[in-house]
Amino acid sequence: MRDENRSLAHGWLILAVFSLVFAGVFALLVALARTPVIEEMLPLGRDYIYVALVGHVVLAVVIWFLAFKGFLWVYSLPSAVFSPALGRASLALSGLGVALVVVAAVFGLGEAELANYVPVLLTPVFYAGLLSFGAGVLLSLVNFFLTVFSAKERLGAFTFGMLAAGAAVTVAFACFALSGWFQYAGGKMHLDFERLFWGGGHILQFANTMAMSAVWLLLVKLVLGSDAIGPRTAKALYALFIISVLPAPGIYFLHDISSQAHKESFTWLMQWFIGPLIAVFILASIAAIARTSPRPWKDPAFSSLVLSISIFLLGGFIGLSIDGVNTIIPAHYHCVIGAVTIAFMGLFYEVLPGFGKAVWGRRMAAIQPWLYSAGIVLFAVGLFMAGSHGVARKTYGGEQNLNTIGKLIGMSVMGLGGLVAIAGGVTFVLNALLSLFGRKARSPEPGIQGAP
Repeated sequence: MRDENRSLAHGWLILAVFSLVFAGVFALLVALARTPVIEEMLPLGRDYIYVALVGHVVLAVVIWFLAFKGFLWVYSLPSAVFSPALGRASLALSGLGVALVVVAAVFGLGEAELANYVPVLLTPVFYAGLLSFGAGVLLSLVNFFLTVFSAKERLGAFTFGMLAAGAAVTVAFACFALSGWFQYAGGKMHLDFERLFWGGGHILQFANTMAMSAVWLLLVKLVLGSDAIGPRTAKALYALFIISVLPAPGIYFLHDISSQAHKESFTWLMQWFIGPLIAVFILASIAAIARTSPRPWKDPAFSSLVLSISIFLLGGFIGLSIDGVNTIIPAHYHCVIGAVTIAFMGLFYEVLPGFGKAVWGRRMAAIQPWLYSAGIVLFAVGLFMAGSHGVARKTYGGEQNLNTIGKLIGMSVMGLGGLVAIAGGVTFVLNALLSLFGRKARSPEPGIQGAP
């Protein structure tokens, strides 16, 4: 990697890890907000649980994924970044945005609105944080596109995959803008955040899936030394991904954003395009793993690859059973986003030597993917059980009406899974921070090879 690119990629990697640090802090605050006595000491008292939940979700799902994509966009470049200055500006804007989001959530500066995909706090500080972070991501994308389109080198499958993910993020942001424009054009004085983020939120799931599949291909290449899919086939699949998201902005002109048809159109896009396309990557990756002997199970990059694919498949099967507004929906969702997170974590260990860093705790790194994955599986299975017995989505405390053994067991398993997943997340964050700011690597450690 070129020096200009290495500096920017390192910055995005640090920002991504710190977003997980604060996401973990807010996960702890969610637990404290449900603890007698302590709950009264927090800003907004018992209602702080909703504020902490917003902070956790935005940092763990929106910012972590986009910040890591920021790293991947730079890391995948075939040549020197088009404008180092633009790259630094984009990183600074996104860093400022993260800081504002954290401040707004820590001090409970506004009431929480638990909108799908991007929940918000109703305060200008939080709005400014989201806008600043989003502006940084867009500038990073502009820099990425300019670099790719001016490059003389042929694009590899990994770079093309990140190009597709970048296109999807751009379309998602366009959807956010169109929703806001149509709301104000319709005479609304205040934004309906559920409508604002519904369409673009769905398209961000395309971007997450594309980035995850690109990471799968890279991990197969780096760890197993083979190509899961030929470059031409991979590029064709990513081209189909791009084609599948391009019609999304047109939905805003076909259906009123408050209509059921509008909502169902985006759901339909996800159901009919993500599944068939990602299935090819899954089958090809499984075939590559099956051809490998012996398999490096102690390598966190390899175990993360296997676990990410497995948990994504579990999420897909759970999604097939969704019927009604119950906790089966978040069971599916947490498996899918958990699979993306596991893939990103696995690649983190693999790329560290490329920045002159060693993995601080190799044993921690070997255990961490299994620990986090076990937590995600327990969490999802618990939610699935509870939802199967009628526990409604987005209910807390007494609202859950846990009046049957099935509901109690399901939510108890969910709680245990949450604790295990948090332990896995803390293990990753601790190892990541000590690795990023710790000793330099003299050479790549056994089982953890540097990326080319």
